[in-house]
Amino acid sequence: MQDASSFPRTLRIGVFVFNNFEPLDVWGFVQAFAIARFIGTSYADPPPYPFEVVFITNETNPGVPGAVPQPVKSYNGPRVAPDFFRDDALGESIDLLMIPGGQGTRDLLGSDAASVEELVAWVRAMDARVSLMTSVCTGAVILARAGVLDGQPAATNHQAFAWVSSLGPRVLWDNVSRWVDAGRYVTSAGTSAGTDMAMYLVARLAGRAVAEAAALAAEYDWHRDPQQPIFYPQQANVPTSRS
Repeated sequence: MQDASSFPRTLRIGVFVFNNFEPLDVWGFVQAFAIARFIGTSYADPPPYPFEVVFITNETNPGVPGAVPQPVKSYNGPRVAPDFFRDDALGESIDLLMIPGGQGTRDLLGSDAASVEELVAWVRAMDARVSLMTSVCTGAVILARAGVLDGQPAATNHQAFAWVSSLGPRVLWDNVSRWVDAGRYVTSAGTSAGTDMAMYLVARLAGRAVAEAAALAAEYDWHRDPQQPIFYPQQANVPTSRS
């Protein structure tokens, strides 16, 4: 096995979590990085790995000695245990920040004005500290509200396109692509598109061979072309609400 010093440094992937985030937005994205391994090593080998994933809660540090972030519940119930409070993350070394979508994004932007301004101020501060800002699904609306996507091409959940684009009128929205790479800003359409984007980011950050090995290990049908449409079998319409 190769000496650890021969590998590139481990990149830290920060994932922002908040009440009612969409589960697949987070765990599909995370899996791409978590299963990735350096060339010449296997999944069972010890670190170093290409990536380390940490979770950042929307909760701020209460200033009480020994305080730890509370678990955060996703929209369908599964919880995640965050590593850092939102404000403490500003002092951490993080290379990439991802903001997921879900029903919780509407709650975040529907909060009182002071809370919204504190959130977008944090997003802008993180934007100045990380190398890549990314989002999955309606997470793009948080980046748009913070103004960091102004003048940049971006993607978001196709079913929520009207709402998200209305809150980011200066963003160059793409209503076709599964993800969009605008350099420092990489955004995806809904849910599973975020996993495809994550595999792409693994390739961009650690090399195509690492990403291909990760997709194979995950037995994941990676849609490598963001312009390739996703087709579904013909089916009857299913009611989405009770009359």
